[in-house]
Amino acid sequence: MTNDVLALKYRPRFFSEVTGQDLTVDMLSNSIKLNKIHHAYLFSGTRGVGKTTLARLFAKSLLCDTGITDTPCGKCNSCNEIDNGNHLDLIEIDAASRTKVEDTKTLMENVQYSPTSSRFKIYLIDEVHMLSDKSFNALLKTIEEPPEHIKFLLATTEPDKLPETVLSRCLHFKLAQVDFNVISSHLEFVVKSENIKYDNESLDLISRNAKGSLRDSLSILEQCIAYCNGSLEINKIKMLMGYIDDEIIKNIISSIIHKEPENLINTIEEIENSSSFEKLLDSVIDILYRLSLYKINSKIKDNLYKNDVFYQKLAANILSEDIQLFYQIAVSSKKDISWAPNQKDYFSMIMLRMIYFSDNDSENKEEDNLPNSINEENDFDWNKIVNKLNLNGMALELARHCTLSKKNDNTLLIMIDMQKQNIYPKSCLSDFFNILNSFLKKEYKYEVIYQENLKTPDYIQKENKKNENNLIYDKAKQDPNINNIKEIFGSDIDKKSIKKIKDVEGQS
Repeated sequence: MTNDVLALKYRPRFFSEVTGQDLTVDMLSNSIKLNKIHHAYLFSGTRGVGKTTLARLFAKSLLCDTGITDTPCGKCNSCNEIDNGNHLDLIEIDAASRTKVEDTKTLMENVQYSPTSSRFKIYLIDEVHMLSDKSFNALLKTIEEPPEHIKFLLATTEPDKLPETVLSRCLHFKLAQVDFNVISSHLEFVVKSENIKYDNESLDLISRNAKGSLRDSLSILEQCIAYCNGSLEINKIKMLMGYIDDEIIKNIISSIIHKEPENLINTIEEIENSSSFEKLLDSVIDILYRLSLYKINSKIKDNLYKNDVFYQKLAANILSEDIQLFYQIAVSSKKDISWAPNQKDYFSMIMLRMIYFSDNDSENKEEDNLPNSINEENDFDWNKIVNKLNLNGMALELARHCTLSKKNDNTLLIMIDMQKQNIYPKSCLSDFFNILNSFLKKEYKYEVIYQENLKTPDYIQKENKKNENNLIYDKAKQDPNINNIKEIFGSDIDKKSIKKIKDVEGQS
């Protein structure tokens, strides 16, 4: 093997060099310091997070010629042999290629023999979940009561496939995916050590594509260095990884938010069929996440927003509920993208789903365009503002039985239906005023007046329903079929029982 491969060249040789697994390193180090050495350890986690590396470092700590220590010397014969992969008492087994029970029985027969030159004989079984049921049965008795000189170090990406009897006899260390920022910092250390020209955007992109795997990040880094001819250039890396131009992604998001399906399809059709639509979907998911944070507070995670104007425009034209809906559609649809016969078509369908599944009626469009302020002429629709406030409970009851008008630049009049006098406590009124000020983005003062014959939202709703029933009643009276029924049964239409029923096409 050659150490020119970055993943091997920068593989940790001591616990202090391990990146992103501080919790596991601390537990292993403390167990050594306290001389609490278990006979079987299980390391689980996704690929490239350090399972086998930690197992080897732990073996080195146990077999170092200087003694059992969490800081092995790295210079003695045992340490050098472990680093080179030829230590006689560290027996590494690839369970994926030795699944038969005969192989396991042969190994277990050798357990009784003492170590060749060290204090322990250590079996490191990688991808242990690949063993057959019979192999686990053969292994179980030895793991349960091994000789004092035997230690088992098991590594797996799928601990759920291990029998409970094996899991219960091991100290289980669940290695987490390495944090994005930790990977980025480690890659920066590597490129500086290799004297490679780079930019932070390139490192961030590589870190994001590693998906929590430190080893994958180094492999991707090496591929990028080769493609960019000894340096890192963000445009070339995006091309290598199948990323789409940022402007196209922005146009897609804007088309969804402004509900422009034709423009959306035209934008997607410009993308080459060979592009990675799974990564494009990841980019859409990432923007929706950032947009959701921006809607909450534009100052949250300032480093996320290199194009604040873009997010500002989007946030002004979309409801938080729609962002959550779009995010859920994108994440839920991603799992099936590999099954689609044409990924480009499938991506188009996902984006169209976001448009058609969101509330698209004209009333909500008007509400979204309502100004968060009251102009000089008091020209505003209180009924629509109430719907936009997202009220509930007593605050909603109050809003539906009052009207709002402007007395002067700093004072608003709240006129409440006389029939509701003495119903709303001061705390309810105070909370209602705070909600209004937050919505209007100004600290108004309020005067409360109780008055009769107000055109409140509740009154308007009842009048609209009454007028609608009258219209339906007049149409029903002229229907010949209904008139025939009336003559046959000697009956009449109960006006109060009339209700509007919508058919499947939304027509009454």
